[in-house]
Amino acid sequence: MHTSTAAFLTAISLFLVGCGGGGDTPELGTVSGTVTIDGKPAGDVLVTFAPASGGRQSTGETGDDGSYRLVYSTDEMGAMIGEHTVIIAPVVDFENESNDTMNPGSSVPKEYLDVTKTVTVEAGSNEIDLTYP
Repeated sequence: MHTSTAAFLTAISLFLVGCGGGGDTPELGTVSGTVTIDGKPAGDVLVTFAPASGGRQSTGETGDDGSYRLVYSTDEMGAMIGEHTVIIAPVVDFENESNDTMNPGSSVPKEYLDVTKTVTVEAGSNEIDLTYP
């Protein structure tokens, strides 16, 4: 089984925030898009949307074509409605012993690891492409 950073962070988020009960889920918008770095689709990238108002983050992992879809919880897709800070990071395979944990991957150049973007998620379907630089 392949364990990725996205799955790990989702599990930690669920543990820290709790699963909630009926009616506790805020209004969500579905979010998908493409990540490009230096003009090329970026695969194996973890995309994190952190709500400016606080609350649970949403995460997604890019495929080889750079496309992603955000997951809010184990049974909800999307992200909270409103403004978000977006960060990207390389996906880490914790089961692959050959990974260097100090430099987990090269899918995101170091100069983009500290770059944040601000985006707004609206009700319904959102197509949010992320371009670096």
